[in-house]
Amino acid sequence: MKLLYLAPLASRPGAAAAETRLAAEDGHRVLLLAEGGPKWEGRDLDPRIETVWLDTFSMNAAEPLLISLCRRRIPLGVLRRLGRPAEPLARRWRRSVVKPLDRDLSRRTAAMREAHRLARIGDTVREFAPDLLVLGEGAAIELGVHFVPELLDHRPETVTAYAYERGAAA
Repeated sequence: MKLLYLAPLASRPGAAAAETRLAAEDGHRVLLLAEGGPKWEGRDLDPRIETVWLDTFSMNAAEPLLISLCRRRIPLGVLRRLGRPAEPLARRWRRSVVKPLDRDLSRRTAAMREAHRLARIGDTVREFAPDLLVLGEGAAIELGVHFVPELLDHRPETVTAYAYERGAAA
């Protein structure tokens, strides 16, 4: 049986490592699709487990150079050169100009990461065609709305679960 364990934010890496190891011991072909990074340090994944790392947190939206120069670097650099008397003006500039730019950059980064995460998960689910889909954390359930209906249309026998348990797929 093919088992796809989905942990898109890796909020429960210990549980994911333990459950995928248990599934591999039971003889299933296991694919772990998760966010990589330091959360996995010290978590020994079974070598039989195939992994696909999303690496979405390494992605950041870029700010156009002209905006960065005209609204951040040059004005704040000039105010910094003016010294102590310009500090209140610099604080006001950061609050009224730079903070909205930061919020916009944050929103664009989040949207880019979400789109990448959804595309990567959807492609992997279609290619792997699992018999058992484990949505191992809350974020996986939220994202499942986008790809589980399509999966079940093509493979109605697919079982979905929140955690892997021995005998649950039978």
